[in-house]
Amino acid sequence: MTTYATNITPFAAPTRDRTGPILSTIGGGFLAFVALVLIAAGAALFWVSENKTDADGYYTTASHTYSSPTRALTTQSLDIDADAPDWLFSTNTFGHVRIDPRPASSDTPVFVGIARTNDVDAYLDQVQHDEITDVEVDPFALDKRREAGEARPAAPAAQTFWAASSTDGRALDWKVRKGEWSVVMMNADGSPGVSVDATVGAKTPLVRDLAWWLTIPGIGLGLIALVLVAFGVRGLTRSDPQPVIAA
Repeated sequence: MTTYATNITPFAAPTRDRTGPILSTIGGGFLAFVALVLIAAGAALFWVSENKTDADGYYTTASHTYSSPTRALTTQSLDIDADAPDWLFSTNTFGHVRIDPRPASSDTPVFVGIARTNDVDAYLDQVQHDEITDVEVDPFALDKRREAGEARPAAPAAQTFWAASSTDGRALDWKVRKGEWSVVMMNADGSPGVSVDATVGAKTPLVRDLAWWLTIPGIGLGLIALVLVAFGVRGLTRSDPQPVIAA
């Protein structure tokens, strides 16, 4: 009988490269995190747009007292970006501002107006008035700068340069326009000692639009993240090839 010696030499197959699945899983996890942040932010804005507006769709502050011992209280120039495209202002993209005033401590009728800053400066030239330089929210407080003068202004309601105005306690509603604007609060007769209780509100579709702009990309990134993670997990859990035994 012939005896054959068998030389068994194991052949080790190369280990599978897992770099791709690992990177896919890490990338998918990162995209999932970004998607979660976007969707959460969008949901928060949807909640605000549905629950933090009044019956007319305005986001409105609490009533606060705006006062000055002088003949007028004004804001600093509100610069609405002149470099923004015109179409933003031809639609309701920037929305409306509403000021609802009431006399705070007397029966003197009050006046509130919004006008171009250069018109307001010309109207109040040489008239003593206070200019609001800063607003503290909690607690509410105004920082003001005094402008000196001895002149008595003409009745504010008789002026023709106002873009929007309020007399006799009516609410002021102004559609936002580009340019430099100032808000003016006065007694209707131009007398000193201004004291107005007012709420300030804004209505803009930008909040709800921004909610969609965050939510839709968030959903898209979430779907991409799901595909990447699934691909990565599949690659990581796939078994390596078994070694071949050569005779």
